[in-house]
Amino acid sequence: MSDQKKQNLADPKIRKRFVTYKEAAELYSMGLTRVQEHAKIAGATYKMGNKVLVNTDIFEAYLEQFRIPGDYEGMAKKFTPELAGLYH
Repeated sequence: MSDQKKQNLADPKIRKRFVTYKEAAELYSMGLTRVQEHAKIAGATYKMGNKVLVNTDIFEAYLEQFRIPGDYEGMAKKFTPELAGLYH
């Protein structure tokens, strides 16, 4: 994958809602098999003929369950209230 395409996948202004497994692996810095496994578990896969696409909105919501809480979350809530929704 070209450097330009990698930058486009990560750019929030150009963000694609549906990506291929290969693009998802690049976007989330994961192996192809791991992306396939977790996208299926998350219910984020769409199959059209021979093409499978991953819905990035669903996949990212699924990934949130694996977040490791930080030691200073209380401080983060205090100084960045707009991010308080991230901390349950």
